Amino acid sequence: MDVFVKICGIANRGDLEEVAAMKPNALGFILWPGSPRNVDPDALASWLRSISTNALKVGVFVNPDLKEAARLARRIGLDVVQVHGDIKSQAVDIDGVKIWQAVHADRMKPGEAGLRGRVDAYVADTYSKEMPGGTGKTGNWEAIRALVQASSTPVLLAGGLRPVNVREAISVVRPWGVDVSSGVEERPGKKNLEQVREFIRLCRTW
Repeated sequence: MDVFVKICGIANRGDLEEVAAMKPNALGFILWPGSPRNVDPDALASWLRSISTNALKVGVFVNPDLKEAARLARRIGLDVVQVHGDIKSQAVDIDGVKIWQAVHADRMKPGEAGLRGRVDAYVADTYSKEMPGGTGKTGNWEAIRALVQASSTPVLLAGGLRPVNVREAISVVRPWGVDVSSGVEERPGKKNLEQVREFIRLCRTW
């Protein structure tokens, strides 16, 4: 089973260089000041110019103006805008970047997911009143599996994933991809590189 792997919450140049060398499918960066993993856009643009990688570069935004987010993403050198929050009133007609939408599968009604326009993937994260994402809490795998089965749009499983549970999660949910942040950290904003390496290995050795 070939699983798409995103390593999110990369918050410093050293981690970026090390993680990129492990060749995940996507690298994620938080562009929201309320997160301890928030990165400065200009610093991130500089980091990305200094590395060579085929991974998708994903910027994570909370309640953004989509056109502004896409403009910033293009300036930084990102491939994907990942959006959290209530933005369904916004039409999606953005060239040059992909759109991934965070959803909470166990709180959705049938047919509820989806912005008006193009959405390239859903990120099935765990709901929290305190944080829009990156909670580290394990989600409802059965609800996410139902979303995977019902949706023609690719679904990434997020929320509470770690090396010790990612293979079980993949077996239960059968997602297109997996997304990990806090589950491979020493502390918020600093990756445990051995855990990152092990997480990627477990996703690719079936």
